[in-house]
Amino acid sequence: MNELVFSGERRLIGEMLVGAGKVESMQLERALSHQATMSTRVGEILITLGYVSEDDVVEVLAEQLALPLYVPGPDDDFVAPEVSEFFHRSHPFALVFRGELEKLLLVSDPTDGDLFAAMDALSPDQYEVRLISETALKKIMADEYGLTAGDGDNDNLLVDESDVDRLKDMASEAPVIKYVNSLIDAAVGRRASDIHMEPQEEGLLARFRVDGILQDFENPPHHLQAAIISRIKLMAALDIAERRLPQDGKIGMRISGKEIDLRVSTLPTVHGEGIVIRILEKASIILDLDSLGMQPEMEVLFRKTLKTQDGIILVTGPTGSGKTTTLYCALNQISNETNKVITIEDPVEYQLKGINQIQVRPEIDLTFAKGLRSIVRQDPDVIMIGEIRDLETAEIAVQSSLTGHLVFSTLHTNDAISAVTRMVDLGIERFLLVSSLRAVLGQRLVRRICPICKEDKGLASEILGEVPVEGDFNLYEGRGCSHCGNSGYSGRLGLYELLVINEAMARTISSMGSSRRGSDLADLKKIARESGFITMYEDGLFKARQGITSLAEVLRVTGG
Repeated sequence: MNELVFSGERRLIGEMLVGAGKVESMQLERALSHQATMSTRVGEILITLGYVSEDDVVEVLAEQLALPLYVPGPDDDFVAPEVSEFFHRSHPFALVFRGELEKLLLVSDPTDGDLFAAMDALSPDQYEVRLISETALKKIMADEYGLTAGDGDNDNLLVDESDVDRLKDMASEAPVIKYVNSLIDAAVGRRASDIHMEPQEEGLLARFRVDGILQDFENPPHHLQAAIISRIKLMAALDIAERRLPQDGKIGMRISGKEIDLRVSTLPTVHGEGIVIRILEKASIILDLDSLGMQPEMEVLFRKTLKTQDGIILVTGPTGSGKTTTLYCALNQISNETNKVITIEDPVEYQLKGINQIQVRPEIDLTFAKGLRSIVRQDPDVIMIGEIRDLETAEIAVQSSLTGHLVFSTLHTNDAISAVTRMVDLGIERFLLVSSLRAVLGQRLVRRICPICKEDKGLASEILGEVPVEGDFNLYEGRGCSHCGNSGYSGRLGLYELLVINEAMARTISSMGSSRRGSDLADLKKIARESGFITMYEDGLFKARQGITSLAEVLRVTGG
């Protein structure tokens, strides 16, 4: 009789994974707390959270049950089992003959009693059980038996996206809820800033942005794509019937005792709706200029600039470079009982104590420009504009600064000096810009070297083959460990350049011409350098010398 007997006291899978160095105790505790709310094996949860690979769990499971792993052989002959397609899908397995004597049963779930009972009834011959990962088994079933995902019984799970009631029902089913919960939990656990759900022809692609770099996550089954998107939209109070237009919403959650805000943005594509979820952890933001990582001299100069009574201070950089966080730190520095501070943002990322914050709402025609006009009539001392996007907003910002207000805002430019020409390109008169602009802070974010696996790689001259112009120094890199997800980096810090508009810079701006933009930039850079201006690349080299980040990371972000 064919049967699989487990005897003796077995160690728990989670403990064995910790003992083998596959996961950390804290990660196991997170998985166990997650398991308490669902009937799922702890190994599956650890895989879903991204802490271990499927192969890691299978290896430990084989050790726990004293079962050999399946190793493909050149003479393996896959035999079609005499069972229904429904049973084969419900109880995945494969039969392999090696010659005339050796018969193997490949399984991913060795506790499936129904499968072994069926095999006892169907096959009087003895067979040897071999353990294999679920992914590898499904591939064999697809290649050898033609049982591909989405065929047969899964067809009943496919749903017409126009059937809103069916979508709501599917979005409330356990597999969908389980996947969405594990997705968000894993993203928070990995310190991701964003979750990307991107529809492709072959299914939904799930990725996290960790320290500015996208990382893969377990993709959901294709037939659950519409239900998963609907589940997220329902959580964010969005219209699941509207799939032609972009939508924005938010979700408030408490994960592992932390208050988490999720900002959800949907975008229709040719293969379905894509979703990006921005993760904002309320307790994690530190609104202190000391935490930004500026060089001491630059920080002193920036703090001095913040004491200005009027004018415009701009922060520039690409999306996701930390501009809003820098502005919040600046506002936190100057906010006090004698100042009235009003902001208009899109969106309001963090609620700041003692500051009046306005959310832009285009659907009711509350734009930056219209909001700004009302703000000025509220008698503020300090105004923050989330972003200057057009001439109307720029003009109101300039006029506000000229009437005694200190105005903060962001601008999308490659560097600090380009912000000057960008304001002129928007249509601001040069004499008004000279009168209102006080300083421009340009910034980028680079990844910090993981402090746990940081190692000295030797002198830069030995690695690069030449002595750097700024002098030789030791290069550091992260080797990669469980703490940093084997990336070698953990966390981020800013690279900065601060352009202060002094008299020489003001004269150069006043003499700028409309037809010589390249020459204007060159002149501005020349005057800035003469005033001691430090570029982001030079700031990056300074931090690479200190071993805070790597030279490769500085070159990646600044272009060198």
